[in-house]
Parts: sequence; C-alpha cells; structure tokens
Amino acid sequence: MVKHPAEVFGYPIRARSAKAKAARKRYWCPFANEKCNKQSRLVKYPMGVCSVQYGNQVIALSPRRFLQNNTVFKDIADHYFKTRDNLLLFSEVGLAGTGNFDFVMVKHKPLSSDIEDFVIIEFQTGQTTSTGKLVQALKDCLGGKDIKGKSYAFGLNMADIWKRSFTQILNKGIVLEKWGHKIYWVVQEPVYQNLLDRYNLNGMRYNKEHSTVFAIYDLRDKREKYELYRRRIESSTIDNLFKAFRNNPNIPSKDAFVAKLKTKLRAKMELELRLQ
Repeated sequence: MVKHPAEVFGYPIRARSAKAKAARKRYWCPFANEKCNKQSRLVKYPMGVCSVQYGNQVIALSPRRFLQNNTVFKDIADHYFKTRDNLLLFSEVGLAGTGNFDFVMVKHKPLSSDIEDFVIIEFQTGQTTSTGKLVQALKDCLGGKDIKGKSYAFGLNMADIWKRSFTQILNKGIVLEKWGHKIYWVVQEPVYQNLLDRYNLNGMRYNKEHSTVFAIYDLRDKREKYELYRRRIESSTIDNLFKAFRNNPNIPSKDAFVAKLKTKLRAKMELELRLQ
C-alpha cells in the first residue's frame, strides 16, 4: 500500500510552484496564514505534514487543514444562520467542566454586542501511529527526494480517534442539547465512515431538531492543490449516539481475552516450576 505525505506545508508533495517552495522554506501554513504549529520531538522544525496518502485515500491530519478558504465556516453560516451578516468567530473558548470548544460562531444584533444565537464548531481529523516513519518521509521530501508512490511504515489509528472523541461528542452534545443550540462536528469522509461502521450507526440523515450535527468534508485533487469541499450534513440525538456507544458491535471477544490469560498463566506457572 502506498503511504506517504500528500501535502507538506500546505501544498501537494509534487508541487514545484514558487508559493510551494516558499512555504516549505518558511515552514508556513497557508491555511492559517502563519508558521506551522505542529511539533515533533524528532525534528527541530515544525511537523508540516497536513495530510497523508494512505492507499487510495488522502487523509487530513492537521485540524488547520479544515481552515482552507474559510469554506467550513461559510458553509455552516449558510446552513444554520442562512446569512453571513453580523457573525463573529471565536476560537478556543473554554467551558468549565467540559473543556474547550474549537470555535464558537456568534450571531449578534446589528451594531450591538447583544447575542441572538450561536453554534459550536469542532474539528476532528485523522491521526497516525509509528509517526517516526512519517517524520522520515517529511525529511526525505524536504531533502529533495521523490517520495511519490513510496510506502513508509506508519499507520492510521482510527480506533484511538473515536475512543477519545466519542466521549467528547457525548459530553459536549449533552450540554448543547440542554442549551437548545447546535454543535457541528467537522469530519473528513473516510474518518466519518469509520465512525459509522465502528458503532453501526445506520440511517444517519439531517434533522433540524437534532443538536449534534456532522458536517462531512473531503479533499479532491486540483492539480496544484487539494481542495476541501463539503459532501453532506447529517445529525443525531445524544440518546441515539449513546445507544450506539453502549452497544458497540466491535466489543472484543471475552473468550479470546480468557485464552490470552490462560497462555500467560501457563507461562508463569512453567517459570515458577523451573525456578523451584
């Protein structure tokens, strides 16, 4: 399977334009319009892999990847508020006992600080395992090597993504449902599909009465760049999500776990016999 960076400092690895070269030289994130903030202890410069080629899919790794052209924010404004007027966006807004919200989009009265409505926006991207191999791929790319079509031994850890994120979806969703406001979870298509498959979430669609909304995006190849675009919007109640979380069809087999314990027990007993 082909596995290597797809985008480095905002541009496809094949890009040779002046802008692409300048971004790599400055370690620049064109999506946030500032220096890349991703770090790795394995390199002294920023870990500027925005997305990876993983087989036939391009998977975003950096939440900042969703900032391209403010597409997500424009889409959510159009979808929920039906306007882009009198809207302000705030990042990293904390809520005691719940944690930080990535973004809050606020609709205010014209020329006033009075709030009419707001929505929460959260970004969820992919993440890798054996990231040292991905760092090596980044080094090779920045060093001028042609890495297209190569395979570096890193993986995608979808199980860990949703193990951590599903509890956030539930905890934050309960709050927003109680408040009577919406929270939009911005997720890329392959990562979202893994969520549906992992928890057997069938028949998802959009219902304006639901508080928890999934805005599903993907990346398409546009020659000198990958373009972020919206696929669809779906939603759910917290009750339905909790049922899916509780009735996870991928719960490991008890028999397999007991068999593992027996193997360990036999090895321990054999060691004790030898020591005696």
